[in-house]
Amino acid sequence: MSHFVADQLKFVRRQAVDYVSNIKDSASEIIPTGLKNNIKWNLGHMYVIHEKFAFQLTGEETKYPANFSKFFDPGTKPSDWNTEPPTMSQLIDLLSEQMERVESVLSSKLKEEINPHYKSSTGLSFTNVEQLLGFLIYHEAMHFATIKNIKNIIDS
Repeated sequence: MSHFVADQLKFVRRQAVDYVSNIKDSASEIIPTGLKNNIKWNLGHMYVIHEKFAFQLTGEETKYPANFSKFFDPGTKPSDWNTEPPTMSQLIDLLSEQMERVESVLSSKLKEEINPHYKSSTGLSFTNVEQLLGFLIYHEAMHFATIKNIKNIIDS
């Protein structure tokens, strides 16, 4: 991907994956006091929202592993999980593979219009692939910051 938005998205994802690569499953499942989610939830949520914005809304094939919507959709939380979530290793593999799919499937379609246009719950409208990927930069960075905050709380 040799386009600024796509390169930035890839950069943010790589930063997040590198940051969590040595976090153990047990640490990734700690929910600090006052918070609703943990590191694992944030990673899985990044994956799920990426599938929606990068693939589903662009009309491309999605790859949602079993139970991912129950674990990681907006509004879900680990305290409601009643089955074993994916491991950190599985999440890291999925997140890495997902960026490879973005590059191979969408890198040549950035200016393509999406139909129907998508309007977010906050009123932001998206009309093409590049705009969707631009939103994902924000979304990924926001959850990466949350992950870093949770890790700092856990480590202190």
